[in-house]
Amino acid sequence: MTEQRTPRQAAADWYLFLREDPDDRDLKIQFERWLNEDPAHAAAWARMNATATRIVTAHETLHGPAPAGTPLSAPVRRRAIRPSPRFFLPIAACAAICALAVLNGPDLLVALRADYVTPVGATRAIRLADGSAVTLGPRSAIAVKMTPDGRHVRLLRGEALFDVHHDAERPFSVQAEDVETTDIGTVFDVRMQRNATTVAVRQGAVHVRQPGRADRDLQPGQWIRISGDITTGTMPIDAIGAWRTGTLIANDQTVSDVIAALRPWTGARIVLTSRALGEQRVTGTYDLHQPEASLRLIVGPYGGRVTPITPWFDIISAR
Repeated sequence: MTEQRTPRQAAADWYLFLREDPDDRDLKIQFERWLNEDPAHAAAWARMNATATRIVTAHETLHGPAPAGTPLSAPVRRRAIRPSPRFFLPIAACAAICALAVLNGPDLLVALRADYVTPVGATRAIRLADGSAVTLGPRSAIAVKMTPDGRHVRLLRGEALFDVHHDAERPFSVQAEDVETTDIGTVFDVRMQRNATTVAVRQGAVHVRQPGRADRDLQPGQWIRISGDITTGTMPIDAIGAWRTGTLIANDQTVSDVIAALRPWTGARIVLTSRALGEQRVTGTYDLHQPEASLRLIVGPYGGRVTPITPWFDIISAR
């Protein structure tokens, strides 16, 4: 089961297996054999437990104590034996099913509603029936509805840049949650991120509307972020939609917001454990195709540290 994996990857596997079935004596025996056969295994296991402890501590700091559960590691005292590899198949299958249900369930629901979707780290150029062009960001999805009276796009997740073929008789609108953006002959970007919708105009103008709030018109270089409150500002036009060329341009943004913009470009889950670090302000240009290197550049100047736990999980903490 573990011979083809690095000690770090194997330690993550064992952590999952022991958490899933902490009372299985045979599993503990096999684990002890792996743990004792190489000092690198013991070191990887110690790092895995230390990381898990940091995650729990960070969660309790932000959200309060978690319910009582399984200990982070299980005591092992027996002499090791080597059970058949088939023993691990039901455990691995259960783990895979749980992971798919918890991590991919929302993705599957979005995909069922969408006309166009993109995976992590990939963009997609789309030409709509009316001649308008859409560049869909990574891990994004849209649904499109064309009618004689209008053209309607719903941003279901992620980010998209719209280059609209203007037609006053058939308005082009983009709905993101309850925020509606209507083109007035324009190129504009819409992003859904952490319960907020951001609209930025690269060319032309848009009309932004949300129930219960005053409508706003945006001109080139202007942006609006709508969440619990409204924030507006300006930015260089070249920074709007720069992600299409794999570039992230941050202009006095928080570390948390810049990391959130980076997340769709990496398959790794990124956990930021320090609220103070997340509130630091960042200005710079980063390579979206090198997300881990960019993470280090973003947090390094503020004493942040990136710790890869597995190829699919990174922890960012303050030193």
